[in-house]
Amino acid sequence: MKKIILNVLAIIAILSSCQNAKQEKTTTETPSISELEGKQCFMSALNKDTTRVSIQIDGDKITGDMDWIPYEKDKRVGTLVGVKNANGELELTYNFMQEGMSQTETKIMKIENDVLFIKHGELEDPKNDGNMKYKDASKATFSEKIPKTNCE
Repeated sequence: MKKIILNVLAIIAILSSCQNAKQEKTTTETPSISELEGKQCFMSALNKDTTRVSIQIDGDKITGDMDWIPYEKDKRVGTLVGVKNANGELELTYNFMQEGMSQTETKIMKIENDVLFIKHGELEDPKNDGNMKYKDASKATFSEKIPKTNCE
């Protein structure tokens, strides 16, 4: 009799833990970009290179900061401004300083599963004025991944 009671209690404990795991899974799903509002922060440190991005999402308007700090090379520190497009991607202009010169670069980003993806592709400066744009954005890929972190 004691053995049966222990087996029943073990089955109840297993079923209870499965139910809790199911509830955790549904509550930790990442919201879509349309549900993300407010400040979001991301950071990656790889081989002594650091990338930090903080963005403020207010409806379709995006503002923020991006710091790219490669080890023993010239860093880029600047601001991001842009909009969220119909696909939920962030179409941004990155205004930064590098080697004492002010430049801009087009950036396309997206947020999925608490990760910021940055699209990389061939860039060009069509007006030769320091304003870099994707040569063909459709050929660029979301190859850089930066995990979410707490905003300080």
